[in-house]
Order: sequence, then structure tokens, then C-alpha cells
Amino acid sequence: MPSLITQQDFRIVQTLPFCYLCGEHFKLSDDINRDHLPPSALFEKEDRDVPLILPTHVDCNAEEHVSDEFIGLFVSTIHGRRPKQGHSRLNATAGQFEGRSVTFCKDMNIHHFILRCVRGFHAALYHGWLPEDTINSFHPPLRGGLIDGITGKPADAVQAMLLLDKGVQQHALFSKVVKENRIASNSDKVVSRNGKCTYECVWSNWDDGGPMCIFGLKIYEWQQFELRFGNEPRGCTGFYSPAAGQPKNATRATDLVFPFENIDSLDPFGK
Repeated sequence: MPSLITQQDFRIVQTLPFCYLCGEHFKLSDDINRDHLPPSALFEKEDRDVPLILPTHVDCNAEEHVSDEFIGLFVSTIHGRRPKQGHSRLNATAGQFEGRSVTFCKDMNIHHFILRCVRGFHAALYHGWLPEDTINSFHPPLRGGLIDGITGKPADAVQAMLLLDKGVQQHALFSKVVKENRIASNSDKVVSRNGKCTYECVWSNWDDGGPMCIFGLKIYEWQQFELRFGNEPRGCTGFYSPAAGQPKNATRATDLVFPFENIDSLDPFGK
């Protein structure tokens, strides 16, 4: 079962011979830098060791800077930090959800952030490239949704109805799979940033035989964001299905059944 837990584990993957973003093997003439994944800005100073650092092309990594800033501001709310007015890229909007006033962010692509993390973890665990267009379905720690009924009265206090995604049965199923395999000590994992970032995954197959990796990702206690809407904790989980097939050293999901309470059904790291 491949894992990255010790400092030695993380040092080894810093010398991967390819860029995890574009998949091209490095040439002597390439302009190369190092990408911290997830970005260091998400973590308190005391939690910045040990980081996952992967080599990338400078140009490939530069394309991710705006996304990093969005997610960094989002996660910083866990630490009670709020950006100064006029210095934030987050587009916050006031709205109504089930009769209550809420504030939500527009134009933040958390799916892209999760995909980037998953691609990096895949490269680090299996020493192979995961293309960006790989078939996947992710369930983030905070629901996305559609904005309806936008008005402009007054112009600086836009009101809207936030039509939130209600979640799907798939989210609960993936969370259960991650929990069952943790109980069986049967998963591939990355534990970094003083334990504040944990990724666990196992491999299975679709009915047609195609490979499927089911994962859970936790950064601090970001599953608690969902409680602001009065619901149960909602962790981050999902799957991806690489065209190249299952890596040779990947861990297969257990067929054994492990009974447990599963109180937090939407949180792969919950009770």
C-alpha cells in the first residue's frame, strides 16, 4: 500500500521526472520550479511541515496562482481570518436560503482545486501522470448551487435565492467505502502539513471492468462548513477513472464488510 507519511517519503517524490500538470518528462533545457500541494497559504505557519512538493514547469505552475488565491481565502475562514475590504478576489454575495440570510461566494471553482490536488496525489503515490480530462466526479465539503432571482435594490446589496445542490447518494457511498477501508487498514494515503491534510483512496472497478479510484480529502476541519446551513458535516470525496488503468501498486478496495455506526454519512473522515 503506497503512502507518503514520513519526511523521506516526501523527499523521494520531489525528484519525479515529469510535470504532474502537463505530463511531459523534463528536459535539461526546461524551466522548472516546485509546486507545494496543497498551497502553503492554506496552512498556519506551525502546520507547514511536511509539505508535498512536486516538480513542475514554470509556465504550467503559473496558471494555478489565481486558483490558489481563491482557495486560500476560502480556507482561511477556518482560522478566523478575513481579507481586508478591497483586497480580496472573492466575489461575495448576500442571499437567502430557506428563509435565512447567508453570504456565499461566486466564481470560485473548488472542483478545479480538488482535481489539481488529486492529480498531484496520484503522481506522488503511483509515479504516473493523471490527465486533467480524466473522467471524475467530486463532492466538495461545501455544496455548490445556482443563483436565482437576482435583483439590484440597492445596487450594493444584491439579493438572490441560493438554490443549493442537495447532494447525491453517491457522496454517502464513497464516504462509506473510504471508512470501511480505513477500518481494514487498507488504503493508499498522503498525510502532510502536520497532519492537517489527509488523502486516502482505494481502487475498484465499474460494472464494465473500468478502473475507479474512490478517495477522501480532508484539509483542517473543512467538513464543518456545511454546518452553517444546519446540516450534518459534509466532507470531500469522489472518484476518478483513468484511461491508463489502475496503477500496478494501487490498493484494491476490501470485499469484507465492517459494521460501524456511520453517523456522519457524508464525511469520509467522520464518525
